Amino acid sequence: MGEERRQKDLREEAKEVFKKFYERTKDIQRATTETVKEIAERTMKGVGPTRERVREITEGIVESVQRTFKDISSKASEVVAGVLEGVEEASKRECLRIIKERRSITYFDPGREVPDELIKEILNVAALTPSGYNLQPWEVIVVKSKDKKKKLREICYNQAKVEEASANIVIVANLKAAEEHVDRVLDSWIQLGYIKEEEREALKERILKSWESPERRKRKAIRDASMFAMSLMIVARFYGLETHPMEGFDEARLKRFLKIPRDRIVPMIVAIGYRHPEKELLPRAYRFTFDEFGKIV
Repeated sequence: MGEERRQKDLREEAKEVFKKFYERTKDIQRATTETVKEIAERTMKGVGPTRERVREITEGIVESVQRTFKDISSKASEVVAGVLEGVEEASKRECLRIIKERRSITYFDPGREVPDELIKEILNVAALTPSGYNLQPWEVIVVKSKDKKKKLREICYNQAKVEEASANIVIVANLKAAEEHVDRVLDSWIQLGYIKEEEREALKERILKSWESPERRKRKAIRDASMFAMSLMIVARFYGLETHPMEGFDEARLKRFLKIPRDRIVPMIVAIGYRHPEKELLPRAYRFTFDEFGKIV
């Protein structure tokens, strides 16, 4: 389940809980009002005050009860708002924790398999990654079987984690994404109201023109596919999994092995699985600070 969906579910759950609470307070209010009336009638029956006086006393009690429940309802709304704010704040902290906890794990648990459906879920969430004109120039090949992981290990210069990880996700940058994806993208934009039908052809021409240069085409595809890879590593951490991006492999052999077309580039392979329970994770390596790598102008 994705972070956004989990936040929504928590909010909806909180709303339902307090909605039930509010409905029950109204039931109690009705029951209390009826009981107060009955008590007042029985109490005053033998006393003999005027009917008007009885009515005044009864109405006073009922109004007091109603004010009390009105205050309760007001407080309930405040509690609901507080719960929702708390959920949102906790979600923010959880998001930051996941990003900070992500590490490039070298030692995976070879005895634990990641279910295919979980891998698909992670990749579907990662597919929310932004891309130029939403062309999504990425493809993946998930290498999961033992015999193929063994062969892939050779191609990756004998890195042990390739075999120990539950799977290896080969990130493929599609150099022909503009031509292959532009029509579906524009169809969705028209359907969603992003553009008008009469704007379609001019926009299509502009998109394809921006991919004419071989250098720009390559840069766009690799850039967006790499952002997708980063997203999947963060999403994997959300699900309790570990990852390790790898650039050490023989791309020519890899493409022959997995039958990847010539108009595709493999920027990286991401090993994914569970951390080995008996291996100690060393402290995070030194990271440059903003003052060392950035400036505000």
